[in-house]
Amino acid sequence: MIRGSTRRGFLVTVGAGTASLAGCFTQQGDNDRDGSEPTRTSDRRKTDQNGVPVEKGAVESVVPPENGAVVFVYDDGPMTDYTEAFPAHQSYDAPATVGIVSEWVGRTNFMEREWMDVDHLTKLVDAGWEIASHTAEHTTVGTYELVEDVAPTDERVYPTAVRHGFWTPKDVEITTGDRTVRTSAVGRGSDDIGRYVELGDPVGASFAAEEAVIRYPPSVMEHALARSKRDLEGFGFDVKTFLAPYDDFDAWSQRFVDDFYIGVANGDHGNRINDPDAFSPYQTRRAYFVEFTEPKFVKRDLDAIANRGALGVFGAHTHKDSVTKDRIRTTLEWVEKRNIEVMTLRDAIEIYA
Repeated sequence: MIRGSTRRGFLVTVGAGTASLAGCFTQQGDNDRDGSEPTRTSDRRKTDQNGVPVEKGAVESVVPPENGAVVFVYDDGPMTDYTEAFPAHQSYDAPATVGIVSEWVGRTNFMEREWMDVDHLTKLVDAGWEIASHTAEHTTVGTYELVEDVAPTDERVYPTAVRHGFWTPKDVEITTGDRTVRTSAVGRGSDDIGRYVELGDPVGASFAAEEAVIRYPPSVMEHALARSKRDLEGFGFDVKTFLAPYDDFDAWSQRFVDDFYIGVANGDHGNRINDPDAFSPYQTRRAYFVEFTEPKFVKRDLDAIANRGALGVFGAHTHKDSVTKDRIRTTLEWVEKRNIEVMTLRDAIEIYA
């Protein structure tokens, strides 16, 4: 059987006496519900298996699995994570990581589906699963280049993606890096030019296409990241990792993410295989194992993981019809046949980073 708690199997303490992380269609505001602060990564101290704090400088020797490892990361937190993915993983005593949108926890008939509540998440954690943040509202943390010139009187901008128009109103920045205008996004749409983000006021400055981007300002970024972590930790979960909505993560994202999280599940989306000798937790490679692919490519990558002792990170949205209990169970069977370990993202970071 695939081990469900890999960290127990791989961490070896050195030295006697050494202390051993789709579109949204409703509107939400930006205000916190209370003033409590989430724990930041700099606030954390590692503990050993007995809960004793590890002093700075204490050394742990980590032995990666010989045949490599796979992390399964499921997006958003729909009830199908519990009804489809969870039973499949239980069949192989295999953990996974779930990226949870904190505002969606326990919602019913939202975007035409049900969402896991705290009790469901607790059962996952009790089985060895990890809860990762997926922001509070499925808010993009990336930047998008403008594809049309902007005039001072314009109240629409045309970026490569209109995700800053999903959750509105929110403050946004139009910036070249050297020159920045702050305004607000109030919606999105399309016209004969293309898809656009609607602004609350005229831009007030000119920007050339392909020389400027739209992004959230620091206050909005920190709010989205801190609020999710705070809320999930308020439910009683230990949240250390992050899953970027829409698979969009860049240098602007990382400026804020590494204040709160030790790694990102999809920092470099599009490839399932991470080099075990050059793994960067904020540039984790992830790709889907059911959506947008075929079984032959998944098996090809599993062969490469086993041969190289590499780390694979496999993603899925279980609310999609193609992501079924049987398909997940079949993938886990392929993993077991190759003697590949299954672990959470947090454990993978402990082992490979």
